[in-house]
Amino acid sequence: MSHANQAAQCCVPGCFAVANRKGARMCEKHYTRHRRTGTTDKISRVKPGALTNAYGYKLAHSPDHPLRRVSSRVYEHRIVYHAHHGDGPFNCHWCSCVVTWDDMHVDHLNDCTDDNRPDNLVASCPRCNQKRGIPKMTKTHQLKSARRYTAHGMTMCLSEWSRHLNLSRTAIEFRLDAGWRLEDVFSPRKGRSGPPSRRVKQAEEASGLAG
Repeated sequence: MSHANQAAQCCVPGCFAVANRKGARMCEKHYTRHRRTGTTDKISRVKPGALTNAYGYKLAHSPDHPLRRVSSRVYEHRIVYHAHHGDGPFNCHWCSCVVTWDDMHVDHLNDCTDDNRPDNLVASCPRCNQKRGIPKMTKTHQLKSARRYTAHGMTMCLSEWSRHLNLSRTAIEFRLDAGWRLEDVFSPRKGRSGPPSRRVKQAEEASGLAG
């Protein structure tokens, strides 16, 4: 191929791509970057300082930290634990099994995700971390329940009222369907306040047949 027929090279130093934007003598990547930012240099999009994600965990920008992620962010509680306890391995705080940074979690003892004091952080294996999360998820679903009732100064869903009053959900729903006042619905049992049980119903039917 003659020199005249050779494809032009991007004019940006260090770039060997074809300059398909001939008027600008740039490749597509550098031409687009220049139009968007006014420069062919790559601009860092990393926000300075710590960020807080949707779950309340803080992430610090630590590009040189051994626990860094692809974005060069590291969870602050992991930085604190690593600074005080090193590279490991460690024992799970809950079951004592051996864990490493490859598979471990760092749990907050008081469940406050932004409380990263060293004495509030413990190593946790994946299984124990997941088990600790189940009650939190249950509580979240309860708080999001559309069927939450307020009585006697307390607001709870039907499952919580059922445990609090030691009544079945069926009995509580029977009271609601019967049009009881909420203060009465969510009060301890007073005599027979729910639908008859299957055994009672069968006994009553048998008694009626015998009579």
